[in-house]
Amino acid sequence: MMKPSLLLLLAVTSDAITAPRSKLSAPKTHVVQRGGGAMTESAATISLFKTIVGGGILALPAGMAAAQGTGILPGLAILALHAGVSAYTYALVGRSVAATRARTFAELWGKAFGTGTAWIIDLIIVGVAGGAALTYNCFTGDLLKQLTGVDRTKAILLLTLFPIGPLALLRDLSALKHSTIAGLVAVFVSAVVIVSRSLDGSYGVEGDFGAWLAAAPGALDQVSTTKLSLGSAVLFNMLSTAFMCHTNAVRAYEELGPKHRHAAVARKAFRLAGLLYGVVMVAGYLTFGGACEGLVLANYDGGDPRARIAWIATLVSLLSSYPLLFTGLRDASCSLLGVTLPEKFMPFAGLSLGLLAVPTLLAIVVPDVGFVVSLMGASLGAALILVVPAMIGTRVLPDRDCSKSERAAMRLVAAFGVLVGLFGTTVTVLETYTDLLA
Repeated sequence: MMKPSLLLLLAVTSDAITAPRSKLSAPKTHVVQRGGGAMTESAATISLFKTIVGGGILALPAGMAAAQGTGILPGLAILALHAGVSAYTYALVGRSVAATRARTFAELWGKAFGTGTAWIIDLIIVGVAGGAALTYNCFTGDLLKQLTGVDRTKAILLLTLFPIGPLALLRDLSALKHSTIAGLVAVFVSAVVIVSRSLDGSYGVEGDFGAWLAAAPGALDQVSTTKLSLGSAVLFNMLSTAFMCHTNAVRAYEELGPKHRHAAVARKAFRLAGLLYGVVMVAGYLTFGGACEGLVLANYDGGDPRARIAWIATLVSLLSSYPLLFTGLRDASCSLLGVTLPEKFMPFAGLSLGLLAVPTLLAIVVPDVGFVVSLMGASLGAALILVVPAMIGTRVLPDRDCSKSERAAMRLVAAFGVLVGLFGTTVTVLETYTDLLA
């Protein structure tokens, strides 16, 4: 079974990863012009909702099933808490931009802690994008294997040769600018399949696709209303990545017309995303219980026509988004290393293909990347959502915009993020290498 922590598919959307790379991005440079944006509050809410929601939603049922499982009510409470805190820290980034006039997330960090430490943000983005690329390779290979029956390694190599490889060599990715919308459509298609199959009982004892129960006896016995276990930490880690879009907050703040409504936009978008997450998370868990795969679509029968539609939609979405994600990885890597993206084709192609080979080979030699991705979820997710925004806020917000009690609360959020990261890492190690949480 795939580890439930294959969560970076893709809670971190291509928009969220590529947005801060404006100074190096090959397809289009995006330098924010001062003087106010033109986006309305409603449009900004929809845009942020699209940025938040990604394929990571398909891992949440497995988060509910981790270790001894999490009950429905505690699971929804953890989700609501995470959505609320994430909305607050996202808005906190916008307030910090207003105070510093920073143009990128790295510059915002530099305003707070000095430009000499801006490499920390580049390193975090490289880790997030690299982990997402690795998971993309794994899941696209798995989906193609499910659809065609081809060997997983061959599936990964075939997809890398075409279409991923050629697309990674393009400098102008404007043709893929609507891939986020395609990804959102795929998520909604998958959500409809998950919810409808949960309601119609097709995967129950007497359902048409209930044969899976013979191979997973007792899987549904895990489902409860109030249970809490150490696996609840895994669910929290997954949500840290599922709500991770904070590097995009700098650009989003500048593009918003009524800037005083930035916090309201965050609250509405995270609330909508949380609602969708909750429906899918509970529906998938009620259907498969403790047998939930890291990609819940993998639980569905190959003869289920609705599942095949969801597989195809998700595969197309991932393939169309991969080049945008890879651009973010390539640009962040160049920024971290202090090099300029080559202008000539051959050096550019060599750099791109060499970098592309890393997640591709890792996906082949490490079939279960759950341990690696879970560690990044526990550390990078907590860092970007909790620790970094709170630390920046305590340093750059003037006293007139931040009371002593709120400043203390921000320190508490940062400390909580550190503790969550350490605890989540420990749980991940125990779940992967021991049977203590079984």
